Amino acid sequence: GVGISQVVPFPWSLATPVVKDYQKHLTALVGNDDYNFSSLEGYIAAKVFVEGLRRAGAQPTRDSFIASLETMRDFDVGGFHVTYTPSDHNGSRYVDLTVIGREGKFLR
Repeated sequence: GVGISQVVPFPWSLATPVVKDYQKHLTALVGNDDYNFSSLEGYIAAKVFVEGLRRAGAQPTRDSFIASLETMRDFDVGGFHVTYTPSDHNGSRYVDLTVIGREGKFLR
């Protein structure tokens, strides 16, 4: 197998609450279980985006949206934590190891 790093949790593990929510919503929306790292990353990004808009107020502007994100500290997206500051826009330092088996399937 081959080990690779991922910046989001394993999309097939229900141990992380955001993965459980992601699976529930994806299955309800498209009617299948085609889970993957890219769509989970997009799901998490959308949750952070919506929270940033919520914090920006009733009439958000570009500046108020950026300011709201830059004050986001340890925002819990269901077990996945995000922090932004004016000088650090990385959001997360999360890294997980995934193993791809000989047949091209994710083993973990």
